[in-house]
Amino acid sequence: PENLTPSAPELPEAERRDLFAAAAVTAHMLLELVRSGGHRSVSAAMLPFSVLAGIIATLEACYRLHRKATGPDAALPGVSELGLTTPARSLYRCGSIGISLLLACTVRQYSTLLLPQLSESAAAARAAESTNMGYVAALGMAVQGIFTLEVGLSPQTLMHFAGAVAFVLGTVWHADAANELFADLGDSALALSPAVGVAIALRRICSEGLPVMLLLVPLCIQTCQWATALEIRGGRLQSTVSAAQWALVLNFGVFYGTYAFDFFAVI
Repeated sequence: PENLTPSAPELPEAERRDLFAAAAVTAHMLLELVRSGGHRSVSAAMLPFSVLAGIIATLEACYRLHRKATGPDAALPGVSELGLTTPARSLYRCGSIGISLLLACTVRQYSTLLLPQLSESAAAARAAESTNMGYVAALGMAVQGIFTLEVGLSPQTLMHFAGAVAFVLGTVWHADAANELFADLGDSALALSPAVGVAIALRRICSEGLPVMLLLVPLCIQTCQWATALEIRGGRLQSTVSAAQWALVLNFGVFYGTYAFDFFAVI
């Protein structure tokens, strides 16, 4: 944050056009979802993919604007730091809100299309748990985007971190319940699709071992630095921690994106 230089108060024209185009596509997708009731295979399958695409597009666009403000030699910023500069803040906020809406709709589709294929009376509690925590993750995405990070500790910064924690924990909790429900597909339509089998395996990878590893990477580096008295440049350590954050967010985007195969299989 101390390396930030004065930046343009408004979004550049190219980014503004991209933002309007993304908003139009999101609005069209949500309207199509309402018109079809979520029972048109192409539009239903595009919804989870749009969550992943929205995360990638928001990170990439905010990074470009952040780099203009900090210079090409600055360390890789953390995900939350992408909303520090004035022009990137608006893009970060709008992107997060859009992703939150798409994620909430994906969770609704999950509950209406997939859970009837999976849940027995014994698993009803886990089914409700997976849905509710998915909505918590969507709400957390919106909160951390609306209340962007500030340089100092402030109520807005605390709200931002609360939203980020809600997104991560909501996703992990949703994934734990969903993985248990998907363990036995029985003779449902999902069991007949090879693509769904691959998607389930990928979701397990994205939710069980990989998040823990990504969270432990910065901690291990700092522990080794302390134990061996090894000097690691601040910029290199910050870049490593930031890269782990980026990978964690993209990992969760892939997790939600794989639901596209499940939606397509049951419609």
